[in-house]
Amino acid sequence: MLFNSIDFLIFFPISLLLGNILKGTAQRLFLLFASYYFYMAWNSHFIFLILASTILDYFVAQWLDAVDLKETAKRKWILAISMFGNLSFLGYFKYTNFLIGVINDLNFWGGTPFPNQEITLPVGISFYTFQSMSYTIDVYQKQMPAKKSFIDFSLYVAFFPQLVAGPIVRAGTFFRDLESRLPFINSDIQVAITRISIGFMRKIVFADNLGKVVDSTFLYHAQMNPLEIWTGAIAFGWQIYFDFAGYTDIAIGVARIFGFKFDANFNFPMTTNSITDHWSKWHISFSTWIRDYIYIPLGGSRGGEFKTYRNLFITWFFAGVWHGAAYHYIAWGLWQGVMIGIHRIYSKLSIHSLISEKGGWFYDLFSRIITMYFLGFGFVMFRAETMTKAWEMIQEMLFLSKPISSIQTYSNWRYGLLLILCFTASHIFSKRNVESMENSPNKMILANVFSILIILIFGFESSNFLYFQF
Repeated sequence: MLFNSIDFLIFFPISLLLGNILKGTAQRLFLLFASYYFYMAWNSHFIFLILASTILDYFVAQWLDAVDLKETAKRKWILAISMFGNLSFLGYFKYTNFLIGVINDLNFWGGTPFPNQEITLPVGISFYTFQSMSYTIDVYQKQMPAKKSFIDFSLYVAFFPQLVAGPIVRAGTFFRDLESRLPFINSDIQVAITRISIGFMRKIVFADNLGKVVDSTFLYHAQMNPLEIWTGAIAFGWQIYFDFAGYTDIAIGVARIFGFKFDANFNFPMTTNSITDHWSKWHISFSTWIRDYIYIPLGGSRGGEFKTYRNLFITWFFAGVWHGAAYHYIAWGLWQGVMIGIHRIYSKLSIHSLISEKGGWFYDLFSRIITMYFLGFGFVMFRAETMTKAWEMIQEMLFLSKPISSIQTYSNWRYGLLLILCFTASHIFSKRNVESMENSPNKMILANVFSILIILIFGFESSNFLYFQF
């Protein structure tokens, strides 16, 4: 079920009304079945996959809790059961055809290629799998006890606001709010509605409108000059930001109305002055997940420079694979690792401190431009259907296949102006998030009125959220 659908407009008030009338176990059971219905509206068969992950991690966590902490080897084997089960589900549905393609590309035997399998990717499988696994790992590390209530744990895995596209909510955060629900008071409702309206504005007005030039650019890039391709590439970065940030704004707002206060997943990442700062503010629930459950367990920055960069590249290779089963996603992940590694080296140089101190506003502006410049190549890798197409576009962006004189004509100037507006507005509002309006009801009313008006003026028939495919 999509947030931007008629079905959700019917589902939401009913679930909100009954969810607040009911109390205790009945309330939690209702929210669980409402969440299952929300997911089954897309494809009822895949509810069994969520149930399988839920049952597996519930009993693994109970087992881990019962085993003495000194029995290290046994606890590792128990945790491995959860990892193997969850990753097997994810691997089959998401990576089977990719692995078949890799084997066919290698083709050591020189025979007939293996055919692809008819496999439908379950919506949100990457998100709820990561969420469920993080709980089991936290129990293994004794960061939290295993939940005794199967209903409570099932609700954690399937809670509908963030079920299909995040944010990836940590178990400690969810169970904290489940046990001590936020009161259903006016200020929380105002903040939630403001976040929801801004989320819809980001999606319907900005993401869906930018999608038109993005689709055109990636379809007809061979007929475009480098400046037009750059416009489409940067437009995609803003499109996926508005699309995904819009979804998580709605998810966080809806969850807050039900009494759950989830952390923000984006913090104006498109105007940052370094790639490291960018990833500290982009898809925060995912970047902190790979930090805590991959980078740090690998050793993090301990053990010397070689191991640090090795761990960095392994982590970002994993990030690329998580996003999609294709070479261009892997290239995108490794490119993030390259940029972060280079910035890490640069930030340790004395010249960095000197330029930062003496450069003032000019250096700050230059840093923001150069960060977006290098991010642009990653946007192309992420959006292109194949690595071959991504490389063709990158060559065009670097003027390696087209002369500089080709930029004399520029057909995307309207979108170029829109992108300048996006950068400017994002920079201005970067310190004025929704929570800062919590004690200013008039500002929230103004934000809601503005969001609704701009949706009515510039919105059109909305499309699916982009991150549903992951």
